[in-house]
Amino acid sequence: MAVRPLPNPVRPSAARAGAMVASDQPRLRRYTEYLDFYNGRQWAKPRSGRSNLVLNYARAVVDKGVSYLLGRGINFAVPPVDSTPAEQARASAAEELLYRVYEESDLEAVDMQAAMNGAILGDSVFKVFWSQGTGRPRAVSIDPFTFFPRWAADDPSTLLSVCLVYRLPADEAAARWADGGRSSASPPNGSYNGRYRGASPAASGGSRSVGNVEVIEEWTAEELALTVDDREVVRTANPYGFIPFVHIPNARPANEFWGVSDLKDVIPLNRELNERMSDMADIIRFHSDPPVVFKGVSEHSDLAVGPGTVWDVPEGADVELLEWRGQAPAVSDHIERVMRALHDVAETPKTAFGDSGRLLSGVALETELQPLIQKTLRKRAWWNAGLRQRNRYLLRIAELNGLGSFAPYRSRVIWPPLLPADSEVEVRNNVALVSAGLRSRRTAMDRLGEESPEAELRRIDEEARGGVEWPRGG
Repeated sequence: MAVRPLPNPVRPSAARAGAMVASDQPRLRRYTEYLDFYNGRQWAKPRSGRSNLVLNYARAVVDKGVSYLLGRGINFAVPPVDSTPAEQARASAAEELLYRVYEESDLEAVDMQAAMNGAILGDSVFKVFWSQGTGRPRAVSIDPFTFFPRWAADDPSTLLSVCLVYRLPADEAAARWADGGRSSASPPNGSYNGRYRGASPAASGGSRSVGNVEVIEEWTAEELALTVDDREVVRTANPYGFIPFVHIPNARPANEFWGVSDLKDVIPLNRELNERMSDMADIIRFHSDPPVVFKGVSEHSDLAVGPGTVWDVPEGADVELLEWRGQAPAVSDHIERVMRALHDVAETPKTAFGDSGRLLSGVALETELQPLIQKTLRKRAWWNAGLRQRNRYLLRIAELNGLGSFAPYRSRVIWPPLLPADSEVEVRNNVALVSAGLRSRRTAMDRLGEESPEAELRRIDEEARGGVEWPRGG
């Protein structure tokens, strides 16, 4: 997965970066623990000589939650402020731009990557910026391990500053910032503090540089500063006028900034399940190939073992197979209780894994999946706010670079139904509402998942005015 800790630890030589990382150690340790557990490293200390099974329900719970959240994709709509032709054209152009950016930036995959970050680590982070290559804004998923924000004390959703701390190969840093940052940030009124030459082939006698350098991006609403290998190469006015980062918590506790991982309450139960299933495996192994117990025999290493073997044991000695005596513990019942608790705590019923054991109607299926549906709806609330903010940033950056006028930068996220729906019934309901004057054609097309209702409505009107006749079959 794209979720990962920093590939190279941050060097203590960068005082600011070191201070930020040190102050955020509890969060980074938590991220590392969650990521290790998701990747199957679940035994704190392996049991020597015994089974160490890993039943990775953590991965199953996370993957299932991400699939329900974003597995069917999302659509956007930009509602016009009024019904004037100019306003409808503006809304249509804004919506078209968002879909084009979504396609060119592969945002379906980017969103899935960010959702994995959120479900595992508790936090998803996007960076929005102007791409010189495509001539349009872009959005990328940022590794939360590299993200060090400062937020308003009375409003955790308001960022005051953001620092990104990450490592790059030295030659890549030279290619990006050898011109003082002009190739990476192109504000018209910037102050460039000099070139970064540390990785330049010319500076090293023509030999290709090796190793990694530390990069620190510092953003406020007024200023952008870039430090490469302890050398400040860019300090300029913020080209956007806002901090171009969007943080989406997986589930934000009251009055806190960082989100909560889906694994927080799953890990203890998953560890217990691993241990008890390993105990069960040991019991089965011991019964399948039980140890031999010798009594009154001082030397037995040369005794042959196998069918038809005859042992001559001394008088008073005894040989028997190790077996359980007394009432066996109810391991299976305990495992069943742990499994039930795990599904309850994770809000992911067994039915979500296709294990209902019977055919269910639509209403019955929705009832059984209610915990997962409610969990997904809570996540959608945070993602709604984050995606609308990301769309606002994309439209503002596009406007700053002359692609049009898109204010007031409003958009709406259109989520698909969580459960399979009867499309024919949906169509009939929307047709009835439109015919009764209770719903507009545009809203009906939004509800039915049409990506660009405005463009489709124009085509419908053009065909109606032009009297277009479809060719008949046969």
